[in-house]
Amino acid sequence: MPLIVWTDGMSVGVKLLDNDHKKLVLLVNELHDAVVAGRARPELDTLLEGLVVFTRFHHAQEEQLLDESGYQGSAAHQLEHDQLLDQLMDLQSHFTSSAELASDLDVMNRLRVWLLEHIQDSDHEFVSHLKEKRVESIRVAWSTPDHVAQESPAIQP
Repeated sequence: MPLIVWTDGMSVGVKLLDNDHKKLVLLVNELHDAVVAGRARPELDTLLEGLVVFTRFHHAQEEQLLDESGYQGSAAHQLEHDQLLDQLMDLQSHFTSSAELASDLDVMNRLRVWLLEHIQDSDHEFVSHLKEKRVESIRVAWSTPDHVAQESPAIQP
């Protein structure tokens, strides 16, 4: 059973960001499933590191989108991303040093809250701005961390 189930209510209405958020949900769920299945610590650490890497990529992409669209709250949102990454790094440190399933499950629940609160609260704050700027009207190729091209919004003047 997944730890997080994606619902339409989690959508921010920008396909690129929704796809990234779905990927983050998938990564958290994969880690959770591995914890529950009792996978070896090196595998769990690798899965969590993948979550950290993708989170950094997503934050950079979202920040670029907000900057390019002229979002007034861009600097504040970037600061929040920095704080979220610090929280994620603390969770990673705690997770890596734990040896008990109960502790691992506590970290998983904290990861779930960390992700859902950011998507449903902070990211929803800029949705109307992005829609006003029609960010999905023009697309350009960006590269993902695994070197797979994906489409990215470009701002229409």
